[in-house]
Amino acid sequence: MGFRFSKRIKVNNLISLNVSKTGVSATVGKKGASVNLGSKGAFLNLGLKGTGLSYRTKILDNPLKKNNKKDTKVKKADKVKEETVNTAVNAEVDTTAIQEYEEALYNSMNLHRELDVDTKEEYAQRIVNFTNPAEKEIYQLALDGDEDTIETLIGSYMNNMEANYAVNASYELEDHILYFDLDLPEIEDLDPSYPALNNNKLVSRNKTQLQLREEYAKNVLSLGVWLGGEMFNISSYIEQIVFSAYTQKRNNDGDLADEYLYSVKFNRDVFEKTDFAELDDVYKFIQQFENRINMNNNYVFKAISPYQMPEAEVANSLISEAVEGLKGLGYKQNEINNILPALSNMQCQSSGEYLKQGLKLLMNN
Repeated sequence: MGFRFSKRIKVNNLISLNVSKTGVSATVGKKGASVNLGSKGAFLNLGLKGTGLSYRTKILDNPLKKNNKKDTKVKKADKVKEETVNTAVNAEVDTTAIQEYEEALYNSMNLHRELDVDTKEEYAQRIVNFTNPAEKEIYQLALDGDEDTIETLIGSYMNNMEANYAVNASYELEDHILYFDLDLPEIEDLDPSYPALNNNKLVSRNKTQLQLREEYAKNVLSLGVWLGGEMFNISSYIEQIVFSAYTQKRNNDGDLADEYLYSVKFNRDVFEKTDFAELDDVYKFIQQFENRINMNNNYVFKAISPYQMPEAEVANSLISEAVEGLKGLGYKQNEINNILPALSNMQCQSSGEYLKQGLKLLMNN
């Protein structure tokens, strides 16, 4: 069941293949003072209420992450380009399309290489070094674990990312643990073909199913690790992230239903010590954490049950029983899906009570 948490973000723009080039940005703050965070640094925006006057100034080169490892990523991408050019040195055709495709493919499967997660000491020291009171206040609140501030930072971060597909994300922060669910892109969203040279001509070749599955698996696993690291960078108060990723599949009734592909308990200390620029095997990296992932050597995922918040585990079990009861009464899964958000927000003590509330909701729809 995808709707598991009370905070839910509808993200129309999430990830683009050129995220390593353009970066991301987020604006946080209120009451006339905000801080805009992006790849070009941090900018303080001040507005004087009732005057129409505003002021904007750069206050830091880049407060969210350090860039000392970016050159490694660029060099690896350049290496892909160089190898492509060498293989086509005698060709009389323009190989730009091949180069661009290989660079985009490399970037999409290696988003995690951009990560550089701050230690708690580094995060705290950055706050000390801030000279602007508004910025210092925001990050101090995040460091102290102020839920509203951290949620604002997460929401702003997600909604300001560049993307080429629509997605949903939901989250809940509880005692240093961030529970984060991500609606993944579908494997059908991948380009089924790629440009290649054949007899000195540029042609389009179809990918095999194995190629598509491998590309998809590396994409969604790298995406999960990358987003997990970015959440750690939002606040050092977050010590663990229970990251669960799902997609949609047709069930036996022909209705779309959420299917979880993996669920991992990321620990901050491991992320802090990892040199992501040199991390080649993301799947192996995930295996060192407590995880639920079932993927075979042919990159086929089998559905799993995700980790849940302690109180949510009981509630979801009761709701699941109620859902089966509603199906037994003849209701379709797509009809039930429409009431799940409202049902999940209720605090019933038994599956029977959830069943009664579900029937009321269905009859009122």
